[in-house]
Amino acid sequence: MSYGVSSIQIQLKSKQLIQTKARACHQSVGLFFLDEDMRHVPNLKDFSPQELSDILQISAEIKANPKDFHNALHRESLAMLFQKTSTRTRVSFEVAMTELGGHAIFIDWMTSNFLLSGIEHETQYLSRNVGFIMARLMHHEDLLKIIGASQVPVINGCCEKFHPCQALTDVLTMQEHYEGDIRDASIVYVGVQNNVSNSLVTLADKLGMQLTLATPANDDNGESIDSDVQNVISTSANIKHLTDPLEAVQGADFVYTDTWIDMQYFNNPNHKVENEAKLKKMMPYQLNDTLLAGVNCKVMHDMPIHDGFEISAELTKDPRAIMYEQAENRLHAQKGLLYWLYNN
Repeated sequence: MSYGVSSIQIQLKSKQLIQTKARACHQSVGLFFLDEDMRHVPNLKDFSPQELSDILQISAEIKANPKDFHNALHRESLAMLFQKTSTRTRVSFEVAMTELGGHAIFIDWMTSNFLLSGIEHETQYLSRNVGFIMARLMHHEDLLKIIGASQVPVINGCCEKFHPCQALTDVLTMQEHYEGDIRDASIVYVGVQNNVSNSLVTLADKLGMQLTLATPANDDNGESIDSDVQNVISTSANIKHLTDPLEAVQGADFVYTDTWIDMQYFNNPNHKVENEAKLKKMMPYQLNDTLLAGVNCKVMHDMPIHDGFEISAELTKDPRAIMYEQAENRLHAQKGLLYWLYNN
């Protein structure tokens, strides 16, 4: 699919007409978007391979030609709702909206009335003021409440089960650093199965990419476990699971890791004993010079990085490391996703 300037102009005119009709509908029956016309992003399960490819393609095109898209979301607003701490999610979405001609509003859950009132009530109000909602929450069930009450598209900015925006960023980055069809690349994820690996598994399976998970045996996934993802791991011809990280990384084109302990628990004194046990268990899965000796791969990490835990400090400075390019691509993947949602 090609997204030239002329195509953008046509789509924006169409969108303006849709908005005019939607406002009229809103005045008469209290609706802004018709439910059947609205796409949400709680995860990537309901997206077709073609839709995912389109999002990645437009992300790459916007990155290559940003000036062609500087009014693509002219005068649109994104509400950014945060329970979790954030650097990349907040910065990338806020800059994305600005550079696409729109506006982003930061909302701290703890200083808003989401803390005091029903989620559905606050969402009903919020969604009548903005064009999108991005929510970065502790619990997926709360995200589903927001989706159920919202009159505009809702994007999962991260929860305990899924991180769809990160997976899109990861594949966009891999495409940039692999010569040839990305489906031929060997991708290895080392560490713990969590929200990041769940989304990466979903996307890799849909796009026909070769992904190996190198994680401990009998890892119950804790709060991140998702039966659909576990079924994909068990049945997909493209997804493998190994317990030996040294075996897994041999011949890899990309080796990817994430923090072993979720950010809300990492410095929590109430989880000290549990965290220490997990860190001890996971040390054989650390990405370091020994594990990756002689492996001609790109090293990825979605950040934040904990030096000396899931990855050695030395490896973050290795020529093979591309985690900063990967982090930068959050901006471009966010732009592509927002643009795609706006025009669909």
